[in-house]
Amino acid sequence: MIVERIDHFESFLGLRTAWEVLYRSDPEAQYFLSWTWLRGVLEAHPGQWLVLVARGDDCQYLGALPLHLTTLWSKSRKRIRNELEFAGRLFWADYGGVLCLPGHEADVLPAFANHLKRMSWSHLYMKGFRISDRRYELFMGPFADDRLIVEPLTQKINDGETDNMVCPYIDLPDTFDRYLVDKLSSNTRQKVRRYLRKVESSSDYRLTVSTPATRARDLEILEDLWRAMWGPLKGSKTDRLASMYRKIVARGLEDESVYMPMLWHGEIPIGLLASFVDWDKSRLLFFLAGRDESFREVPVGLVLHACNVRWAIEHGIRTYDLLRGDEPYKFSLGATGSVRLRYSLVRTRSGTNLNDALDSSCLGEALRMVDDFVRGGQAYEAMTAFYQTLATIAGRESAERLLDALSGDDEADHAQPA
Repeated sequence: MIVERIDHFESFLGLRTAWEVLYRSDPEAQYFLSWTWLRGVLEAHPGQWLVLVARGDDCQYLGALPLHLTTLWSKSRKRIRNELEFAGRLFWADYGGVLCLPGHEADVLPAFANHLKRMSWSHLYMKGFRISDRRYELFMGPFADDRLIVEPLTQKINDGETDNMVCPYIDLPDTFDRYLVDKLSSNTRQKVRRYLRKVESSSDYRLTVSTPATRARDLEILEDLWRAMWGPLKGSKTDRLASMYRKIVARGLEDESVYMPMLWHGEIPIGLLASFVDWDKSRLLFFLAGRDESFREVPVGLVLHACNVRWAIEHGIRTYDLLRGDEPYKFSLGATGSVRLRYSLVRTRSGTNLNDALDSSCLGEALRMVDDFVRGGQAYEAMTAFYQTLATIAGRESAERLLDALSGDDEADHAQPA
């Protein structure tokens, strides 16, 4: 078993064939581990990610673990440290995970964990970890280490009313009529039929789907509707969030992996949904909504979700995945099953990096920190960050010798980590 690290985009591109074989073969694979999704994420964030890949003795690819690397200054420890999380979080992926060829879990998953323990990081956040119990135990086993602490975390939103680790989904039948009868309450079924009929029979309404020709316009509409819908709640964060959602959906439209229907009243857009399409796993994943909440003539969200379900069934898709959050409306749409995600944190007891070094890919960022500290007159911080960088490149002994030569024994000793 060989575990290799890939952190250049061109090398990742070369994995496409092997990655897609892994993805199609792995029953636990999900859209946010697909090559198409990750290509967009990694290309947009150079220098901020790494991918661990496992190969057997015959060089066959057996597993992959994409990660996001962050470099930051610990004010409490007075040291640079590194954090890791699932790479998909760079594009706000709801799920994280690991790809593994069936039958090789007992080798691949512990190998990834043991490789991580040889790397340099202080915190490993596994938010939204979608993984079976068996695979989780295999992956987490090696983290039972005296140097590490494993903590289970939770995430609740909406004043604690919504558990964001619960992910409802709808198993779709063969026909839309069957969906209406089997999945919905009689009241919701009547509403869907009535309002779909109203929308589709009236010249006042029209339904469109985003195409390459309308993409620029549709992204403007998405951002405007999302801002209007969420601005009062998100406050000063609104612009940043809206811009990021637009960037994510734009990439999905470019990759032809986003389905985005839009409802209009006359010439005014009143709502839209953006969903990812996973043809390999036969899933439609609802990601983002925007609507004019002042419009009351029809329930815009219900109509659009019904259109999503109908389109999915007509195209042979078997699952409508409503992603994170157990909000009641998802169950009113017919969700009867759900997946519970995990949110685990592995952190060092020391609060500093494992193995007394920085991750090798962050040295440029570390030197920028040194420069910032120098410019800010923070001599101790500058010397400490410089020492950590030198020690990572040349080892502690060489770093101490160089600092002795540059700054004198007393200052160097004061800056060196314990």
